[in-house]
Amino acid sequence: MTAADVAWVSLRSVYAWMFIYPAIGLVRDWRGTVETTALLFKWQPALFAASSVAAMFIGGLMILLGAFGWIAGLYFFVFCLGGARIHYRLAAKAGQTKPPSDLQGPEQDAFAGLVGLAVVGHVTSAQKNFVLAAVGLFFFLMGTGPCSIADSVAPFFGE
Repeated sequence: MTAADVAWVSLRSVYAWMFIYPAIGLVRDWRGTVETTALLFKWQPALFAASSVAAMFIGGLMILLGAFGWIAGLYFFVFCLGGARIHYRLAAKAGQTKPPSDLQGPEQDAFAGLVGLAVVGHVTSAQKNFVLAAVGLFFFLMGTGPCSIADSVAPFFGE
């Protein structure tokens, strides 16, 4: 196994984990998952949430195993752009949060700090989604590389 092989398998493994692991948590907090999905899809958010979570898990496995991962790469490219949009909306929503009227002095400062952390957290999550979208585009264009079990090269763009 060459250094390039290790690099490809490492990239695939970490990228796949970024979708497989959260899918489990999204199922556990199904109500929150549907509410978050409704920020982007007003019509049938539960349907979009279910299909998204299933695609996260299945697509993650496709990338991990190198089984037509270029298809999952295209899906994740689009999916992550939508994720960035959701995080920017959540950041704006957090930034508009006003403290309860009964907070005073240090409590107001602490509350403002928490709001600021929420905004920063969502903005950095949006930025992370742009990086994940770029890696998805890479897998779409280049395939999943060495040690793949099927179709390691994207049929339209790869070598």
